[in-house]
Amino acid sequence: MGQKARNGTLISVPDHAAYDLWYDPNGVGADLVVECWISHGPRADDPAFDPQPGDRLMVGDEEESPLGGRVIRRDGNRVWLQVQLPSVANAVA
Repeated sequence: MGQKARNGTLISVPDHAAYDLWYDPNGVGADLVVECWISHGPRADDPAFDPQPGDRLMVGDEEESPLGGRVIRRDGNRVWLQVQLPSVANAVA
């Protein structure tokens, strides 16, 4: 997944549809809120992308599976999102 073959060569292509905003997992606070920058995300060039408080989005860091979250604040290019951790029922044993 996220890989495309071309001319017999396997190359890695990021799956930008997998998440809306890039985030730094180390920046997630105890309240599970993280600051993201629209201009640093995969949808930076999407003029229709206009996240507002209350919107549900996906965040990713290109290393782990994307996580869902809810926008709690926006100030221009910056968006604060409260990350929703996967439930125990979704955890791999």
